[in-house]
Amino acid sequence: MGDMRDLWFAAGRLDFPVSTSDWTNYRWNRALRRSATLIEPGWPKHYSSGPFTHALPTVALVLYAGRFEEEPDKVPVEQLVAALIPGRIGEPQIEDTVREALTKRRHDLDDDSPLSALFRQLTEYHPPIAYTASGSELPSAEHWPGGTMMREAAQWAAHCLNYHHLGVSDRA
Repeated sequence: MGDMRDLWFAAGRLDFPVSTSDWTNYRWNRALRRSATLIEPGWPKHYSSGPFTHALPTVALVLYAGRFEEEPDKVPVEQLVAALIPGRIGEPQIEDTVREALTKRRHDLDDDSPLSALFRQLTEYHPPIAYTASGSELPSAEHWPGGTMMREAAQWAAHCLNYHHLGVSDRA
């Protein structure tokens, strides 16, 4: 139960105003609530860190800024999963599509607004990590392949949504 409270506490902390427009703020609020509701069944019960920790804002940003015909709380899970999965070679990655969509919604991603800071945090590139600072090799489960938190969180969220909402398993 405490884990769910952490998820919803995080959603509440992210419910900051994103614009002077009430409609835009309402859309962001709906995207956050839908994001938390969708990822709740897969939210880990015994871990405190990992790609899932950034899934809430990643899914919310995709729902808020995405090119869906429906409002964030009505977007079909299949469409959301398709938007979360990184593009094939030559197609734009999730960071690029969210950046483009946010700028089309007239967000200045270079200002000091909370939404811009969140986007920059999620899209900052982190180099691969396989060793500790002292030179010891990390266990393979703790290796970081390099990339952005948004991309890793999107992959985790897509798997979670596939499994818990669409009944798709990775097992063949």
